[in-house]
Amino acid sequence: MSPEVLIYIQSVKNYLQKNQEARDYFLKGVDEEIFYKYLAEISQKNFNDKGEVTLNITQFELLKKTVAALSVIKKPEEELFQENLFFKVKDFGYFSLN
Repeated sequence: MSPEVLIYIQSVKNYLQKNQEARDYFLKGVDEEIFYKYLAEISQKNFNDKGEVTLNITQFELLKKTVAALSVIKKPEEELFQENLFFKVKDFGYFSLN
């Protein structure tokens, strides 16, 4: 990873630490490690293709949605079903009261 990308990632981290509204928007309920991993990958691709490390608005929005989706997938199965009012009964699987 290029030094320019590392500097950019650190500046984004600093910004999100200082700006609670932005932090909530991008990181609330998601795995921060995944967020920064993909931020670095997109930033490196931008640097390789255009010589610029920054992400544009569209890239940040896609990053937000992708990380949110990946964070849902990483949750334990029981947690996902309980959030949706499904319950697990031993040896019978999940059910819902309709």
